[in-house]
Amino acid sequence: APAFAATGVSANMELDTGVQNIKSTGAKGSYQAGRVEVNFTGRAEGNGGFIAGKASAILSKGGAASTDDAWVQLGSSAFDVKLGRFEAADLYPTPADAARIGGFYQTNALRGRMGDRTHAAATFALGTGLSLELGLVDIKDTGVSGGSKGLRPVLSYASGPLSLRVGLESGKTQDGADEANFSGAGAALGYAVDAGLSLRAAVSSGTAKFAAGDQKRSAALLGVSAGGLNLSVESAKTGDTKYQGAFGGYTFGLFDIKGASMTPSFGTQSTDDGTAKVT
Repeated sequence: APAFAATGVSANMELDTGVQNIKSTGAKGSYQAGRVEVNFTGRAEGNGGFIAGKASAILSKGGAASTDDAWVQLGSSAFDVKLGRFEAADLYPTPADAARIGGFYQTNALRGRMGDRTHAAATFALGTGLSLELGLVDIKDTGVSGGSKGLRPVLSYASGPLSLRVGLESGKTQDGADEANFSGAGAALGYAVDAGLSLRAAVSSGTAKFAAGDQKRSAALLGVSAGGLNLSVESAKTGDTKYQGAFGGYTFGLFDIKGASMTPSFGTQSTDDGTAKVT
């Protein structure tokens, strides 16, 4: 493991208190969750290259401890490789603090944080604001063992107020005891209209080939951010099941204290499997 010339330690706490009414699971009433996150980071540079790393420890309100990030990255301004536990480029970005339900395909099956699976991503700088990320997720046995493995290339472009990501992923996945070959494609677009207003959109499409037949998957999202306000609507379909949802929140500072904020949020989603509709 490398020794870093410059290291940093940071921490944050998040507490989520809410009320839920989910008819599909019977979950009702108030709930409270949260976590403390402690981050250790380091970076060293020399001879035109660099080595960086990050480790994040999570202590949940329920008493469990886990690891969020644990990765090392090395390379140069033209090319780098990241190995370990991390998240690659997001092809279906959503606001972090919204009370979103989700639960469908978003071209992020191979994005990362895969436990003991091998995860590597090589990033190539192709020009001003343009880069290509090639991701690989693999596991030592021949099966998938309750997750996914495969390849995931993502092309990213950023210039001024515009950001665009387009990507593919292909490999094997598992749903219960049923293993399938799958493939998917997605795109995410962001545009900052001005300093306080931005728009975002994302689309996702894919197919999983299970023994019982092919399962087609699709999703689309539209969102707007204005100051601390975030609002989004989305629509998705997995096989014969349709999803319609909306979510949002408003983030504001607390007592002018740096880094302290509160976000009242909401989320609603209906699911229609062709025989019954659940909200």
